[in-house]
Amino acid sequence: SSGINAEWPLRPGEKVPRRKLLLSTLLGTIIGLALLGGAYFSISKTTALVTSTNSTCPGSGTVILNCGACVSNSDCVFCSTDKSSEGRCILPTVSDNCTEPDMKYMAQDVCYSPYSWTIIAAMVFYIAMFATGIGTLAWTINSEIYPMWVRGYALSISTMTNWLFNLLIAFTFLDLTRILTKKTFRYGAFWLYTGITVVGWIIFYFKLPETRGVPLERVEQLFS
Repeated sequence: SSGINAEWPLRPGEKVPRRKLLLSTLLGTIIGLALLGGAYFSISKTTALVTSTNSTCPGSGTVILNCGACVSNSDCVFCSTDKSSEGRCILPTVSDNCTEPDMKYMAQDVCYSPYSWTIIAAMVFYIAMFATGIGTLAWTINSEIYPMWVRGYALSISTMTNWLFNLLIAFTFLDLTRILTKKTFRYGAFWLYTGITVVGWIIFYFKLPETRGVPLERVEQLFS
């Protein structure tokens, strides 16, 4: 993916106006993030149902209605005859730990859903949009928009800021999934990223000039 990220965007980036390419692919990135959130949300609603009969996890049959809601409680386990059939949500004990002969399916972290494939499809679409646009054009445009007298300092500060926010996202992603949504489903975090990207798109739309073909000596005039 790193090779695609480095090579492929350079081709349209030299033929298509940078501003147009960035705005269009960033819109695709927004759609990809929203689809990822939607994929996780649909999965959270389509896992196997929980029966209140013989379920020992608090809330079973009322608050906990399916496998996804069951395993979102780190103390509970979902047991069923197969991955898509109605089953029990239990607090495992020595005498009750999904070892019955007919209990052939147990989920503790991730539940089966017929829509699991949508995550892969949404992720591929997101990566394609990100790699073609903001993933590479951010570096290209960033190297072109500064006047010569401040170019070195500005590039250093912008590069440091970029990597600091990359580090921030890497450190906070799992915490965000726990704070915004239940542990198994990450749609809250992806929808938060969608909102942030929408704000970025609006800023670029009103503030970003076209830099393709503009000599570095004339860049300062674009903002005057």
